Amino acid sequence: MSHKTRNAIILVILLLIIVILGGYYVLFHQPKLIKGKEVILADLTQKFSDAGKLALKYESLVKDSEKIDSVLFHRTKAIPFRESLTDTYNDIIRISNYFSQLTRMDIEYDNTESVGTASIDYFTLRGQGEFNDVFRLIYELEKSKKLYKIKSINLKNATLTTGSGQIFYQVIFDIKLESYFTTDKSLALNYEELIDKKFHKIGDYFYPLITPEIPPNYDELLEVEGSSLLAIIPDGIFVMDRNGNSYTLSEGDPVYLGYLTKIDYDRQQCEFLLNRGGIVEKVTLTLKNINQKEIKK
Repeated sequence: MSHKTRNAIILVILLLIIVILGGYYVLFHQPKLIKGKEVILADLTQKFSDAGKLALKYESLVKDSEKIDSVLFHRTKAIPFRESLTDTYNDIIRISNYFSQLTRMDIEYDNTESVGTASIDYFTLRGQGEFNDVFRLIYELEKSKKLYKIKSINLKNATLTTGSGQIFYQVIFDIKLESYFTTDKSLALNYEELIDKKFHKIGDYFYPLITPEIPPNYDELLEVEGSSLLAIIPDGIFVMDRNGNSYTLSEGDPVYLGYLTKIDYDRQQCEFLLNRGGIVEKVTLTLKNINQKEIKK
């Protein structure tokens, strides 16, 4: 067989192979691909045939999302995003900046616990200070947008004596604090733009009803003890204390530890209301017997 004939046979075989493969692809494989694509196209056409409906659905979803974000934002608490313990320290120190100089506090970090996608830092706050300083610490933590939880609190009364002998009545506190946070930014909400909380002082519930010390008479007011009623005048009374100092007083005027509460012109006497370290007394001075006084509790 000549070289030319052999080459012709090879070309014919290659041509037959190409024709067979091409025919299989065109007649069998390609129709299956086209049919599959047509099914997908028909499904997509059915889903996205109405662009107006899709736009309305998108707007509805946006509004629902904004509504949910608004509800979450206006909740009283939010889990903050943070990666450092210093955020909690800074919050507590910011509150302590309002404390008086007589209040001290120690911040102790205990441990951290993971709870799902959130975590909890445990702190212990110990110290001694003014009642309203302790109350402010509790109030600020409880009212904070950040999720702080006071697990337990122990309070008891205490005293602080200065070098000059002045006594201050204080509160010893031991607070177990839980600080919640997350490192997932998608779970954290914006809470920085909230209006600052308003704090109002309240009465000291730990202040003793009866105190052992009585404040000095710095204003040199009338000391009713040992005083004598010398005269009753139209606008008030004329009184002399045991040291010989005279005072002219009207109803409501202050005296040492109290006030002149009443002038009884008919009975020729006057009444004082005194607070002796928590013990309230009514002292009556009578003009008829200037060296005698009557005390009623």
